[in-house]
Amino acid sequence: MEGVLLINKPKGWTSTRVVEEVRRKLGTKVGHTGTLDPIATGLMILLTGRSTRFAWIIQQLPKTYRVTGILGIVTDTYDLDGRVVERRNVNVSCEDVGRALERFRGEIVQVPPPFSAKRIKGRRAYELARRGERPDLKPVKVSVYKLELLECRLPEFTVLTEVSSGTYVRSLIHDIGEALSCGAAVKDLVRTRVGPFSLEEAVPLEEFLTSEDPRKFIRPVDEGLQFLPVVSLDHFQGKRVLNGNSVLLKGKEVEGYVRIYIDNVFVGIGTAKGGVLKPERIIPPKT
Repeated sequence: MEGVLLINKPKGWTSTRVVEEVRRKLGTKVGHTGTLDPIATGLMILLTGRSTRFAWIIQQLPKTYRVTGILGIVTDTYDLDGRVVERRNVNVSCEDVGRALERFRGEIVQVPPPFSAKRIKGRRAYELARRGERPDLKPVKVSVYKLELLECRLPEFTVLTEVSSGTYVRSLIHDIGEALSCGAAVKDLVRTRVGPFSLEEAVPLEEFLTSEDPRKFIRPVDEGLQFLPVVSLDHFQGKRVLNGNSVLLKGKEVEGYVRIYIDNVFVGIGTAKGGVLKPERIIPPKT
C-alpha cells in the first residue's frame, strides 16, 4: 500500500512516535517528510510503502507556521519545554516588535537550536546538549518569505511565517528576542501549510488511530506530488524510463522535476532539461 497521508499532530507527540503509531496501525512502511517539535501541533505529511521514495522532494516545500512567542525568557531549547536559563525585563512596545520583524524577512542566516536533530560528527545536536555539551552548530542560510505580526499582547506576540525548508522557527523567535534585547521563547507553534497542502485537509491523529478503516485517509501518491508538472509517455518511451534510461521529449516545453505517467499510470519523478527526460525515482507498476 502506497500513498500520502496528511496528519494533524497533537501537542506532546514526537514525530518519531507519530510515524511508529501510524506504521503499527497500517502494517506497512511509513516515513515522514519533515519533523515537528513535540511542543508543536499541525500538519505532518506521511508517505506509505514505496511512496517513501519521494520524501526528499516534499521535504523541499516551503512551510507555514502560526507561532506565539513570549518575551523576557530564554530557555535552552528556545521553547517553553526547555530549562529557563535567563529572565529579562521587557522594555519594548508592540511597535518595536513590528520593526524587529523587518530584519528577519528575506534571506537570513540563523544558527539551529542546541536541541535540534542537526548532525555533528555523526551525533545529533540534542544528544550532545542533553549531556551538557554545547554543540558546535554552524550558521545556515534560510529564507523567510512571509513574517506578519498577527497579535501583540506583551509579553506575548503571535506571527504568521512562511519559511524555506530547513528553517528553525524556534531559532527565528529566539533571534527576534535577541534583536529586542529581552530574549524570547516559543510558547505555541502550529504548522498550517506545507506547499499546497493545508492543515484543514489533515485528519487528527486520534481519529486516524481509532478508525476501523484507516486506509480511507490515504491519498494516491501522485496527489502528494501535485505541485509538479506532468509528462505523459507512450509505451515505448515508458519502457526505456522504467529501465532507467533517458528519453527525448518532443514538443514538450517543460524544465525541472516532473511527474511521469505511462499510459495514464503514475510511475515516478524525473528531471526534464533541454528536451530530455531523465528518471530520478521510479516505482514500476505492480503486475
